Amino acid sequence: MALIDASRAFGARFEIARAEELLEKLVREAGDRPGILVHAGQSYRMIFRPDKAIECFQRALAIKRDLPEALLELAVLYERRHRLSEAQASVEECLRSAPDYLEAALIKARLLRRSRDDAGSENILRALAANEQAHPMVRSQAWADIAQLLDRNADYEGAMSAMLKSKELLLPGEAQFKKESDTVVEILRRIAHEATQDTFQKWSQEARGLPARKVAVLASFPRSGTTLLEQVLDSHPGLVSSDERENFARDIFPAMWAGLTNREPTLALMGSVPISRLASLREKYLSSMASALNEPIGDRVHLDKNPSLTLMIPAFLRLFPEGRLIIALRDPRDVILSCFMQFLPLNTNSVCFLSLERAATRYAVDMGVWLQLRDKLSANWLEVRYEDAIENLEKEARRGLGFLGLDWDASVMGYRKRVAQKAVSSPTYEAVSKPLYKSSIGRWHHYERHFAPVLEKLKPFARAFGYESP
Repeated sequence: MALIDASRAFGARFEIARAEELLEKLVREAGDRPGILVHAGQSYRMIFRPDKAIECFQRALAIKRDLPEALLELAVLYERRHRLSEAQASVEECLRSAPDYLEAALIKARLLRRSRDDAGSENILRALAANEQAHPMVRSQAWADIAQLLDRNADYEGAMSAMLKSKELLLPGEAQFKKESDTVVEILRRIAHEATQDTFQKWSQEARGLPARKVAVLASFPRSGTTLLEQVLDSHPGLVSSDERENFARDIFPAMWAGLTNREPTLALMGSVPISRLASLREKYLSSMASALNEPIGDRVHLDKNPSLTLMIPAFLRLFPEGRLIIALRDPRDVILSCFMQFLPLNTNSVCFLSLERAATRYAVDMGVWLQLRDKLSANWLEVRYEDAIENLEKEARRGLGFLGLDWDASVMGYRKRVAQKAVSSPTYEAVSKPLYKSSIGRWHHYERHFAPVLEKLKPFARAFGYESP
């Protein structure tokens, strides 16, 4: 247990090499004890080593087949890699071993939906949703999956009703996340508001003595098309992307100002960070990302794709003034609907998506910050609209690559083949593996009557980003 706990602690700090060293020792010590191998597999999954996780679960099952937890872990890992027949076999064996394993039933329903058995999927989901003995998180996911099924079959009122039931089950656990979210968002909003054009120019001048790094951020607001754009760009041989890693927000940013004050970060505090500390953290950031990727970054552009980094753009540019910003845009109303119509475990970001009104309020904060920042920054940013990418993906890919200083490479248009063989962290891992489709454009009109309370709040952004005439 000491090896397990220590490996997970190092992994959470993106010290992946140290975590792996401990897990290798753990696996050696495990011998033929399947329970230890299951713990090792779960730990490997947590530190971004899915292949080693699969190997551990398979090894445990070779010793003892009656391991429902290992079978479910395998099913989830296979499903995210679109290995659906293997996922189906694992979950069926899991349920034969443990018929009352409700989390496994949830995965089975998901697999049935992906195989176009909507009726079979819905039967399982409705049983889970109605089961008052089930954990609220399981019931919430079941209602959310029901909503997706109903939406796909054009029962939009039924879908909205199911989604509201999903959110109701999450509301009792929101208080602490909401409090933390409100505090952090206000701090970051204030820093961005106080920053000026002179601020960014001064930071750039201070960093002139540091070795320039090829770094970029792909940010915006969740469900704005960042995953599609990232997967296309990541198919270029001159670029490597990190998919929604929390390293910068959780570790690097606090380390920039920690010890300089006991208070919360401010713009003045950001400006007082010693250059020596910035130099060290720049290297730590890149080495941590390379460790999570399990490959060297080398001379490639590193793209940090994370929609939640929008409020942290000033902090990122303090660390990397030479960094490039790509901002994904999408009709704000479609964005808000998509954020709401999805199950996400409660955290400081997802707590803002428990209602359309709350999601719209958070969108106004994040994208309001972007509208302020883009007028203060030099030409190191590019906006890419989701709808334009759907209409002409090659054109938008060329724009993005050119902005990042990369020559055109036709291989990026074959991104779906690559996605089929890799793990995608984003909740949209399934959608991005499919051919491009236009059905998500203007989807909010199906729910238009529910948007009455938020349309005025979103209108300035729809106009600013070209989705509505002035």
